[in-house]
Amino acid sequence: MKKISVYQPASTEEAIRILSQHGSEAAVYAGGTDLLIRLKNRLKQAPTYLVDIKKIDGLRYIKDDGQGGVHIGAATKLSEMAESGLLQQRYPMLVQAINMISSPELRNASTLGGDLLQEVWCQYLRGGYPCWRNGGYLCYGAIGDNSYYHSAMGGRLCYAVYPGDAATALIPFDATVSLATPAGSKQLTLEQLVPGDMMVDGKIQSHVVRFNEILTEVRIPAPQPGLRASFEKLRPRGVWDFAMASLALTLQVRNGSIENARVVFGGISGKPLRERSVENFLAGKEPNDDLGAHAAAVALANAAPLKYNSTKIDMAKGLLVSGLAKLNAGN
Repeated sequence: MKKISVYQPASTEEAIRILSQHGSEAAVYAGGTDLLIRLKNRLKQAPTYLVDIKKIDGLRYIKDDGQGGVHIGAATKLSEMAESGLLQQRYPMLVQAINMISSPELRNASTLGGDLLQEVWCQYLRGGYPCWRNGGYLCYGAIGDNSYYHSAMGGRLCYAVYPGDAATALIPFDATVSLATPAGSKQLTLEQLVPGDMMVDGKIQSHVVRFNEILTEVRIPAPQPGLRASFEKLRPRGVWDFAMASLALTLQVRNGSIENARVVFGGISGKPLRERSVENFLAGKEPNDDLGAHAAAVALANAAPLKYNSTKIDMAKGLLVSGLAKLNAGN
């Protein structure tokens, strides 16, 4: 494994000072389930200095915000979210999604912040190929085997898909986040946090967190009255595997018709893909058995699959049909 130095700051302010001192050579360390693999594989973008935030007070909690919503510390374990009675009561779809992340052992170690900000799992990057994310000037996924880990919705320099499930499940609830920065606290929506591949501090990443910023909290507003929600995921194996395609779906139903909808696809793009065309189509419709097929015909019109991954689009549309059917049948 790459040789490293580890800092254990007592506060976020101290952690930010250390990150600022070492620049892109440093990284935040919490659960480590993603970071340690990058170090073991000696990826070019793997850090030399780890800033361990596990012992910083006030980063690991799940609490009622007093207005029907919930605040979750970024260092909270995924297993703690899955076992939270508060989350199970207010956001069962989120708990369902969390329980489908990886394996029980890894959920015991992984944090919410780590899941949101994890690196892509493209086999070429993890295998040490000199791709854009690993110091090179080529996306091997765009020209090689792209059947599993790569975008079917186009891309720029890197075609790897965003791997996280938590963001996909949180966006339909209009979740927001807080970042600790040298200039103070910064507030973003989840969509703003993970907009897809972009250059940040000289490297390609799926999120906008800079080298001297720390994700500290996720805030979920109170669920709206009449909200129905479903999370769907297709993966080759029942545990560990990332999504070939996933879907987080919420419908706010009032007086028999859909007043508001959120449709977010995972596993098919470089970001959690919010499909506003389907949301607009569903607004005002009455939930019924035919709605899924009609919605699928509208979905993903801008798909741009690579040579081997067009099935991802078929999978995603199938999840939309089954998700809408479940929400219709359950009410």
